Amino acid sequence: MYNNLVLTPTRAVQLFIESSKTGSSISPEITSVIKTYRKWRENELIGLLNASGYYPEIFHEDGMEETIHKLLASFKAKHVPHKFTT
Repeated sequence: MYNNLVLTPTRAVQLFIESSKTGSSISPEITSVIKTYRKWRENELIGLLNASGYYPEIFHEDGMEETIHKLLASFKAKHVPHKFTT
């Protein structure tokens, strides 16, 4: 369906939402991209988590939400605090 297109995680979530709104079936391409969420960047994971509030069926596996929270915590742990002095 999405030949010659590289679905980014953000686009896959958008297409999932659009398909859910229109009642059409979710394509395997969208599902396969969403299943790679463990490799996504922080902003993409936040978007997926936000989308799940409206479309909980976006979670394809048990414990997916908890895994996302753990991944986001690991991103937060990598942040370096800044202290600027004037």
